[in-house]
Amino acid sequence: MQQTQNFKVIAHIDMNSYFASCEQQANPFLRGKPIGICEHLGGIIIAPSIEAKKFGVKTAMPVWEAKKLCPHIQLFHTDPDKYRETTGRFLSIFLKHTEKIEKYSIDEAFLDLTDNVKNFKDPWAEASKIAEEIKKEMHTYVGDWIKCSIGIGSDKLIAKIASDLKKPDGLTVVRPEDKGSLYEKLSLTDIPGIGRQTEKALNMMGIKSLRDLKDFPESKLVAHFGIQGHHLYQMGQLEGSWKEDFADEGKEDQEALKSMGHAYTLPVASADAKIALQVLFKLSEMVGRRLREAKLSGSTVHFILTDRKNEYFNKQKKLGRYIQDGREIFLEAAKIFENSEHYKKNFKLIGVTVSGLKEEVNQLSLFDIDQTKSRLVKYLDEINDKYGEFTISRVPAWEARSLIRDSVGFGRMKEFKVKYKTGK
Repeated sequence: MQQTQNFKVIAHIDMNSYFASCEQQANPFLRGKPIGICEHLGGIIIAPSIEAKKFGVKTAMPVWEAKKLCPHIQLFHTDPDKYRETTGRFLSIFLKHTEKIEKYSIDEAFLDLTDNVKNFKDPWAEASKIAEEIKKEMHTYVGDWIKCSIGIGSDKLIAKIASDLKKPDGLTVVRPEDKGSLYEKLSLTDIPGIGRQTEKALNMMGIKSLRDLKDFPESKLVAHFGIQGHHLYQMGQLEGSWKEDFADEGKEDQEALKSMGHAYTLPVASADAKIALQVLFKLSEMVGRRLREAKLSGSTVHFILTDRKNEYFNKQKKLGRYIQDGREIFLEAAKIFENSEHYKKNFKLIGVTVSGLKEEVNQLSLFDIDQTKSRLVKYLDEINDKYGEFTISRVPAWEARSLIRDSVGFGRMKEFKVKYKTGK
């Protein structure tokens, strides 16, 4: 029996062209065709289909450039509810195999399979069987057009690298003894965390390949990059700095949540403060809704704004109380905005975040009006739970419906709840 005490067996599962594949799964007439998903149809492509990628269309490419490469590409707005539902379905499949899951983003997750395979003679072969079973269940319960690439390794970095080696619909196992072979297959930018700018900086130091980075003195990297140099050295050793902690699904992982926020980029820059405040109100309501769902309150409000020249403004206000009502969040963020020099300037991005989170605090009020507001929020939540987000809302959020669409990103989603279960 192979010993697994000294290493783990980690799988990284990454959906392929996720948003586009969800649209093709829902609409068979789009299958096999190049499509692109956009927040704004005149903006950038946030998710090209596999077919569009064959024409050279890439994520974050401007629409005009994508159309030059692929004139017949079809463009669609994002459909966040559709993607969240699909994510819930594939997460429920993962839960059948292990509760040790890190929901890394809306289209990818890490699974710790160590306990599943530790008693087998060849745990890596057994992990591969589990991966194949997950792919079959995805086909049955999620859809035949939504594919995933799976990488299996002894830590999260190796697993993530492995999942990128065969796309789409790949399965790659990198056993500990095969780790060294990756140096011949990978470039610097194949390592998560090393982008083009970092690659250029490394090249200027004479580091042209991953093996060069492996052999480069850590002290020189730290002298040049600071603390990032230590992480770059680890990456050169193919040893990720990510923590190997997996929260059991069903347990509240609130300690890991430092803040909750939303930001929105307008299709066209504006100097109309009324528009900014309407967008800010809806964003605040969205943050408040997420806080209440997670049973959290926050004591600090952050306001964020970027103008069309990408100049960044960020200011926070610490409160003497904990809040979770979108209206209260808005009032505090609006004060920051209105008292700043940016109030009458051109703006492009608006954001609001609540930090200083702790478990929900029910502060008793001496005033009937506060209790009435609390009951109103509760009733609004109940109605929207039943009929969908913003079915009913306060007037400013309703007025912003034409300015801001629901959106979904690829970032961490620790508070995401699995709502779907599947049978064996």
